[in-house]
Amino acid sequence: MAVARNRSLRPGPVAGRHLDDGHGLWRYADRIAVRCHRCAAPGWVVRGSRTAGFRCLSCSLVLEEGNACGCGCCGAGTWVGPVRYSGRRPCGYCGHQWLHAQAHRAVGSPPLQALPVACAQCGRSSDVSVSVQPVRDAESNDPYFGMPLLLVERTRAGLLWAYNQAHLQALHDYAGAMLRERAGVTNGSMFSRLPHWMKLARNRALLQKATARLIAKANAIR
Repeated sequence: MAVARNRSLRPGPVAGRHLDDGHGLWRYADRIAVRCHRCAAPGWVVRGSRTAGFRCLSCSLVLEEGNACGCGCCGAGTWVGPVRYSGRRPCGYCGHQWLHAQAHRAVGSPPLQALPVACAQCGRSSDVSVSVQPVRDAESNDPYFGMPLLLVERTRAGLLWAYNQAHLQALHDYAGAMLRERAGVTNGSMFSRLPHWMKLARNRALLQKATARLIAKANAIR
C-alpha cells in the first residue's frame, strides 16, 4: 500500500544534518529579486494569490502577467527575457521540404516574424515564418517575466543564483551540512537538481561564503 508523504513537513533543524523534504524551486518563487530589464535598477517580482507583478521604483515600469507593456492595453503576455524562435516551410523556389528555422535571442523584443533560411537543395534563401517560445529554464532569469536575477555570483566552481533570502539560506544550510538526507523524495526536488559543484564536499566553504555575501545584498534591496 502506498504511503502518502507530507511534503509540507519541515522538521526542526538538526546541527550538521540537512533533510531534503522534496519541495521544488517554486517554494521560493513568491518573491524574486531582479534587475529591471529597462533601467537595470534592483526590484522585486512578487507573486500574489492569482498572478505575479513587478513595479520598478526607478523608471516606473509596471509588469503584470497578461499585460505585455505595463500600460494595461495589451494582453499578449509579459515575457521580456530569452526566447526561442522556430518554424518550417517548403523552399519557395524548388519546393524542397523542409526548410527549418531556429534561433535564440537574449530578449524577446523586438519580436521576429520570419527568418531567412538557405535551401540545401537549390541554395536559394526563403523567409520562414517563425513562432516564439519563452525560454523559462534560463538559470539566471525570473520564471514569470524573464528579467535577469539580481542575486547572482560567479564563483571559481560555478554560477550561483537565487530568488531571495530564504532561497539563499536554504543553500547556505545545505552547504554547511556534513550529513545530507532525503525523505524518500523523487528527483523533482530542488536539492536533487542542484548543479554538481554545489554537492561536492570540497565546495562547502565556497558556497557558504558566496551565499552569505548574496544574503547581505538581498537585505539591502528596497
